[in-house]
Amino acid sequence: MGIIQVKEIEFYQDDRGWCIKPISDDDIENGIISDIHMVSVKPGAIRGNHYHVNKTENILIIGSTCRVLVEDNNTKEKEERILENNEKLLFVIPPDVTHAIENIGNEVSYLLCFSSVKDDSKNRDLVSNKII
Repeated sequence: MGIIQVKEIEFYQDDRGWCIKPISDDDIENGIISDIHMVSVKPGAIRGNHYHVNKTENILIIGSTCRVLVEDNNTKEKEERILENNEKLLFVIPPDVTHAIENIGNEVSYLLCFSSVKDDSKNRDLVSNKII
C-alpha cells in the first residue's frame, strides 16, 4: 500500500498463545503515543469511515478476516487490503486519509488503535467520511 504504511509486527508464540508489542518503549517514554483505545468489530460490521485532521492513527487488527479500505482525501486514490485472520500487521494511517475496516470473516475482530497527537477537546480531530 502506498497511501499508508503497513508494518509487520513481531510476535512471540508458545503453547499458551502469542504475545505482541505494537507500541515501542521509546514512543511511550517520549510521550509520542496518545489516545490508546480498543474496539470490537462483529462479523459484517464496519468501523472507521472517518479521517483525522492532525493525527496519525495506528491500527492493529486482531481476529477474523477484515477488509481495510483507505482513501487519500487530496488525490482521491483508494487502496484496499484483505487481512487474513493469521496476519499481524500494523496499519499507520496519516492525517487526511479516510479509513474503514470491515469484518468480512465469521468471528469477532478487535482493533487496537493508538495515535501520535492528543485530541484537543475544543477542536475535534475526527471527521466522518463514509467510504464503505
